[in-house]
Amino acid sequence: MPFSKPILDEVYPDRLWANNLAVVLRWVDSDKLLKMQDGSIYYLDVDHPYIKPFYKKFGLDIIELTSSSLMSALDTVYKGKKIAAFHFAEVKIKIKEESNIELHKVTTKHEDIPLTFNSVILAVGKRQAYPTSGVFVCPSCYEEERSYADKRRALKSPLCLNPSCKKQKMEMKEGTMKSELVQDIVLQEPIEEILENQPVDIDAKIVDTDVGHTYMGQKKKITGIFRVEYDTKGKQKDIYIDVLTVKDLDDVELSLPSESDLHDWMNTSDEQLIENVISSFAPHIFGYKHIKLALLLAIVSKRDRVNGRRRGWVNNLLVGDPGMAKSMLLEAVQRVTQKSTFTTGKGSTAAGLTAGMVKRENGTSVLQAGTYPLSHHGVAIVDEFDKMNKDDMGIMHEVMEQGKVSRSVAGKNVSLPAMAVTLAAANPKFGNYDDSLTLMENLDLPTPILTRFDLIFLIKDKVDSIMDAKKADKVLADFGDPTEEKETVYSNKQMISYLNYVQQLDVVLTIKAQYKLKQIYEKLRNISKDKDSVPVTPRTLESLGRLAISHAKLLFKNKADETDVLAVYELYKESYHSFGKELEESGSQLTLVKSDKLNKDQQFSKAWKKCENENKYVDEKDLYDLLEAEFNWERKSSMNKFTQKYSSGLIKKCANGRYRATD
Repeated sequence: MPFSKPILDEVYPDRLWANNLAVVLRWVDSDKLLKMQDGSIYYLDVDHPYIKPFYKKFGLDIIELTSSSLMSALDTVYKGKKIAAFHFAEVKIKIKEESNIELHKVTTKHEDIPLTFNSVILAVGKRQAYPTSGVFVCPSCYEEERSYADKRRALKSPLCLNPSCKKQKMEMKEGTMKSELVQDIVLQEPIEEILENQPVDIDAKIVDTDVGHTYMGQKKKITGIFRVEYDTKGKQKDIYIDVLTVKDLDDVELSLPSESDLHDWMNTSDEQLIENVISSFAPHIFGYKHIKLALLLAIVSKRDRVNGRRRGWVNNLLVGDPGMAKSMLLEAVQRVTQKSTFTTGKGSTAAGLTAGMVKRENGTSVLQAGTYPLSHHGVAIVDEFDKMNKDDMGIMHEVMEQGKVSRSVAGKNVSLPAMAVTLAAANPKFGNYDDSLTLMENLDLPTPILTRFDLIFLIKDKVDSIMDAKKADKVLADFGDPTEEKETVYSNKQMISYLNYVQQLDVVLTIKAQYKLKQIYEKLRNISKDKDSVPVTPRTLESLGRLAISHAKLLFKNKADETDVLAVYELYKESYHSFGKELEESGSQLTLVKSDKLNKDQQFSKAWKKCENENKYVDEKDLYDLLEAEFNWERKSSMNKFTQKYSSGLIKKCANGRYRATD
């Protein structure tokens, strides 16, 4: 139905748009209008150069605008035939094709068809201009004609239609050319829509007002035309999306729990709920309850600033011997989060993590967003964190604490939002964790980086017959009957919806909780002088506050109280415990207790360091003698341990016949 006058005046106070569209429709589709009958479907070609400006302004509302304009055009076309607009009251207006589609489903069958899809702006190129129209004049008869760029943005010189000119090529009249900005961008389908972890990306072109207002890492709803370009021989050359409209898109459309699930969770006791959630997270991995809880607290933490100042998101680090399921735990995080990005420190550069110039196949260079901008308001998972190039590690300071990445790329200062949780895993540089060395020495990571992690857990490969048997049962169960019921309370789908729901809760610390945190912080400061400890700074206090708020979220609370503080403090102590250290209460003081008894590896490392000369060389016989004298090792045991270290590549023989530890 056409607009009534009051509605038209209310929605489109400038009737010029409707009038102009009516003129365009008469000119573009006069033949189609003459054949139209009541009940016909009028397909609007929004990609037509004359109609596209209307579509860019009104978007899908152009259908309603066209209802009014079409009646006006029909009245004009049928003028003198006394055909009233109501004779066409049942005419339906449809866009040629407007469909919501996932980017990986776009094929050549969609060529030249308007498509609507969600996407992430992966990269942007430099701004350029192209001619949209110009007045051309015949050099012989001086006839003038305004010509418009075609759908491929090519402005071609028309031929003079005067018969006496014999189709002579017309020339552009100086000062009549009009132009429009155009910019190359790269679109990538959102993480939640990708197929088998293979995100599809495609080149695109934006024009006019969208140029300069579209940035890397933004999530947008795009409506555009799928184009296929061909060379002169008819062979496929390039594919791209010709963007018609760009609309802001809310962050990931979250999967939320059903009312029945929500009711059940809220009516479950706090202790049982925490137990159920932990057991349902990475159920294929035995044990690690405290580590799993720490990861869950990070997932539900606030991906924004608290009161515009301090970060609300939690960063956690897992350290440990190879083969201790660190990577599997991080992969489990990816399965229960809708917006997460997985990368490795070994294969990541500063540009890959932040932003950098990338040369496309067509020869153009574009600024491309890295892991952290694409993980904005999500989770960035970095495996093999210790393998990151030390020169690139400096960028982690800003992104982990400030939630942004700032770089100078191709002469441009680029600053992108990157408020993302960082969950990382690292292996000790000597292969296995050496208890005789500090955390910093084992990882070779700078202290400023370590202090930006709220919790650090060490996972060691310890021989324990009972625990080993249980782990073996868990591993072998994966090879059993897949139809057998697994030991999990909530399904993966339920876990996603649960974590999505509680992550959005707004939680504050109660006054009592703040006081308790202050007490704990003051006690922790008393042990911060220990050389083996990660320094306790105001960041530690902030960490405990963030963790307490996340713990309250898991229990559907809007206030974090003393119980939440004590719960995360126990988690903090477990972090210390994983490094073989104990935090012990003694009156109003807190002390660090550590065992003086060294295991075999620690004894060997200690003896090795004592035997090192100024050039770090060690004599094999001196080492055996010292192990025997100081730790009562038998010569056979010393030789076996030495051979084990040598075979593992942890020590090497030098040209002088002595040995050195490998770097």
